Amino acid sequence: MESSSDKNMGVPDEHPLVSFIRNRTLHKGKSLPDGWKSTVFSRPGKDSKEHMFRALIIPTSDIEQLMASVETQKSHASGKIRLAATGGGAHKYKDELERRLNVQLIIVKELEATVHGLLVDSEQSVETQMLLCNVGTGVSLATVDKQGEVERVSGSGIGGATFWGLVKRLTQFSNFNEAIVAAHKAGVLGKADTLVEDIYGRETSKEIGLAPDLVAGFLGKLDSDNLTDADISAALLRMFASNLGQLAVFQARLLGVSAVWFAGGFVQSASSEDNAAEIIQNAIAEAMSFWSAGRLQAQFPRNAALLGAMGAIHVTINQER
Repeated sequence: MESSSDKNMGVPDEHPLVSFIRNRTLHKGKSLPDGWKSTVFSRPGKDSKEHMFRALIIPTSDIEQLMASVETQKSHASGKIRLAATGGGAHKYKDELERRLNVQLIIVKELEATVHGLLVDSEQSVETQMLLCNVGTGVSLATVDKQGEVERVSGSGIGGATFWGLVKRLTQFSNFNEAIVAAHKAGVLGKADTLVEDIYGRETSKEIGLAPDLVAGFLGKLDSDNLTDADISAALLRMFASNLGQLAVFQARLLGVSAVWFAGGFVQSASSEDNAAEIIQNAIAEAMSFWSAGRLQAQFPRNAALLGAMGAIHVTINQER
């Protein structure tokens, strides 16, 4: 995650990390390795003029690849640069990144960066208190007040890593996007779950006021012989979305918040070449509507997975003014 203004472009001895990031943000995320994302946006710099900034997100597992690609003697010959960064990888590899790449990392707290990234992405200010659900490896819920102050109010260890770990364990899928798309296109909801009608029968379910296809127990029929990988992936996605929606709705009710936003790598971890991100967001939106009886709607930023990088740059700029 990096911030560099247009005035630095084209300098013969520019830092190789600047070139590395620029080359990977020229096409706004296209042709990037799996899990990498990028965007370009403009914000006023410390001179109050509009400058172009480039945000890049890299999985922690690929940071060694980044360092190996950029690490040259030229890094030290071209002088040290400052890098706005956030996330677990930035903390874990801070010393090594600074030493090997001749950079100074300005690390911004992840939730703070994500919130400011949301404000940059949506081009809005905080008019009323809102709840942000940041869905990555786990889930963090934070409130943002009118002054932009951020407070983590809850969270869950049942996050994106849980979903993907179960998919890999229970199916043959090795690609996240393929699992999501298959769940939507070929998965049959209810085949892997125990439904109310499985317990009471279809007509009795109606008599007692419960929808026959309401899930009574997620994965309750996982031992069925006729399940496909798509069926299992569909059940896991609905289970995860339901848990997330329930957590968000209950927290919003507790705080009296009506604006609920979802962000993080899981929410927009798909490429632009398929509709996996839309499938995930629709599942979360349906769960939110169910648990709130239609009173609350899930909102999603345009660049959900990049909010942290964008926010880290934004916070760093404001600190320098």
